[in-house]
Amino acid sequence: MNARTTVPAPVLLSVLVGAVALAGGLAAGTAAAQTANASADITFDDQVGVEEVTVQSATLPDGGFVTVYNSSGALVGHSQYLEAGTHENVTIAVDPALSRSQVVIAEAHRNNGSTSFNASADTAYTNDNGQAIASTAYVASEEFSRTTATATATPTATATETATATESDDATGTPTETTGPGFSVVAALVALVGAALLARR
Repeated sequence: MNARTTVPAPVLLSVLVGAVALAGGLAAGTAAAQTANASADITFDDQVGVEEVTVQSATLPDGGFVTVYNSSGALVGHSQYLEAGTHENVTIAVDPALSRSQVVIAEAHRNNGSTSFNASADTAYTNDNGQAIASTAYVASEEFSRTTATATATPTATATETATATESDDATGTPTETTGPGFSVVAALVALVGAALLARR
């Protein structure tokens, strides 16, 4: 005859409660991770920059870093470690410096536990579709900015100088050739000749 082992009801109840608690904890952890991902955000506006760029706003629910990629997709910079929360005007050094105007990508990354950025361990925050939380901006080089400013300023300066010169001439009432002294002398001579001719008649 086989002996049957009877498990006391209190033990079974404890095991059941423990299993439910474990399952609930895992579910809560997953929900918290999804919430953290959903609230991560980056605002990156168009700007002028070569050796550094500025991310206007970065929200990192669990802390981490903001990384920067050039138009070729190469990592060219990252922020210092940022505590959990929202950070404004995050300046990031770019190395190598941007040699031309281009579209740059800023991306939010988690922290793997240390305060040093690790490209392979500090993974990107993602949305519900698994896409990285990122933002793009058109970053113009300083050379491009100066050229544009010079081209725009030159015609304006010329027009202003011309208008000023015209107003100055009008204000001073500079006489023209038709009203100058030379014209008055010629008119007088013509009058004298005419009078002489009339006298001879």
